[in-house]
Amino acid sequence: MTLITWQSAEGCELAIGTGRLTLLSAEGLDAPPVHLSIAKSPGVDGAIAAHLQLEPRRIAIEALLDLEGLDEACMAEERAAICKALYPAKESGILRITKGTRTRSIEAVPAAAPAFAKKRWNESWQTFRLEFICLKPSFKSTEPVVSSVRYYASLTEFGEEGIEFGEEGFEFSSIEHSGERTTTIVNDGTAPAPVRIRFTGPMVNPFIRNRTTGEIIRITQMIKAGEYLEIDTEPGRRQIRLWKAGTEQNGMHYLDLASSFWQLAPGENEIELGDESAGEGSEAFFECYGHYLEA
Repeated sequence: MTLITWQSAEGCELAIGTGRLTLLSAEGLDAPPVHLSIAKSPGVDGAIAAHLQLEPRRIAIEALLDLEGLDEACMAEERAAICKALYPAKESGILRITKGTRTRSIEAVPAAAPAFAKKRWNESWQTFRLEFICLKPSFKSTEPVVSSVRYYASLTEFGEEGIEFGEEGFEFSSIEHSGERTTTIVNDGTAPAPVRIRFTGPMVNPFIRNRTTGEIIRITQMIKAGEYLEIDTEPGRRQIRLWKAGTEQNGMHYLDLASSFWQLAPGENEIELGDESAGEGSEAFFECYGHYLEA
């Protein structure tokens, strides 16, 4: 059983597949169309580069409105509720596709007003069509994957006599303990997934490297204790924000020029955290949603 739920930016909700609304068909829930970009050079046969890009996704839904037992006024109210939920808005709404126990969502905007088929006098139902366009073609999981990695270094000092290990051994006056600087984040989706990262201070010039993709994000700034910095790598919403003394600042100018807003590749991603500060300090939190080419 498939349940499709639409929630507009204004909070209006429409559920198709339950109550008086029956889902007849849905198009555009599989992989979106792909556009092949080809780069050519004068005097060179063929092409010098090619790149595949996912096109915006179009979703069309055919549904049936059950009008059994309703008078003309109540029928008009049911149709008006559908039209209100699909009223064009400046911001995207959320389309959720539930198949069994699995739910995936996608940002969408109505591409047209609801189109109602003509109702005959002896019919107790009416079919209608809804159309959406999704600028970001990937579906997302509804629950985030949350992970963290922390680096610490602590120094244990001993008295002047130190620790002696036999006549031919070594003598220590201090022992340093270091924590792990790597973690593994699993993207169980079928498409690259953007990630939100939060650094907490104190640290100097922190960086996050995705060893799986070979990309790095480096911040050239000292983050003091009690301060934190957030990075969002989602295309179209990429940003860096720094919180200092309870105020938010734009941190894009702290981004090292060799950095890239990397995404998590499908499968396991080995993530490394580092900074240039000595002693305890480096900690980062990650949040991402699995991205899928199909609902």
